[in-house]
Amino acid sequence: MTSYGMVIDLGQCVGCDICTIACNDQFIGNSYPGYSAPESETSQFWMDRQTLETGTFPNTQAIHFPLPCMMCENPPCQAAATGGAIYTRSDGIVLIDPVKAVGQQQLTESSACPYGKIFWNPTLLLAQKCTFCAHRVDQGLQPICVLACQTNAIFFGDLDDSSSTVAQKVAAGAAPLHPEYGTKPKVYYLNLPSNSALLP
Repeated sequence: MTSYGMVIDLGQCVGCDICTIACNDQFIGNSYPGYSAPESETSQFWMDRQTLETGTFPNTQAIHFPLPCMMCENPPCQAAATGGAIYTRSDGIVLIDPVKAVGQQQLTESSACPYGKIFWNPTLLLAQKCTFCAHRVDQGLQPICVLACQTNAIFFGDLDDSSSTVAQKVAAGAAPLHPEYGTKPKVYYLNLPSNSALLP
């Protein structure tokens, strides 16, 4: 069975923000019926990037962290939703129903998403998040952040297919962010800092 996931190589990310820009261009002002309503123009970054600094001057290093929805296998947001407003597809992609989720601002709380990846659209009164570009995936295309990345830092594919790039990178040591949350995220990272205090 297909189980979509993502691997992000922090060693390859240069902090250019092209993934964030491409994501915003894909979703701001654009509706994909059945998948998502238009993203708000303010205060939302479905694919975000944070920069963390390690070391002490002059020996410092910047680590760039692209942060999409973690597409958890055990998503607390789904438990926090009412009326089936959040659901997991058979391929593992977790989606917010753009109709059923109207008014459910509780989905933006940390108890619903400890990663802080669900946003509130004040115009539509709607909780929203990254969809793994499910509207593109269903057409056999890659998520827009993967397509846009110029340094080949983001990989997408079937985690259950041992021949896929993502499955091979997980087998080679890619790890999830904050496994202690118990959500079983399906976004993995290569070159995570060893100091957990540095993780976003």
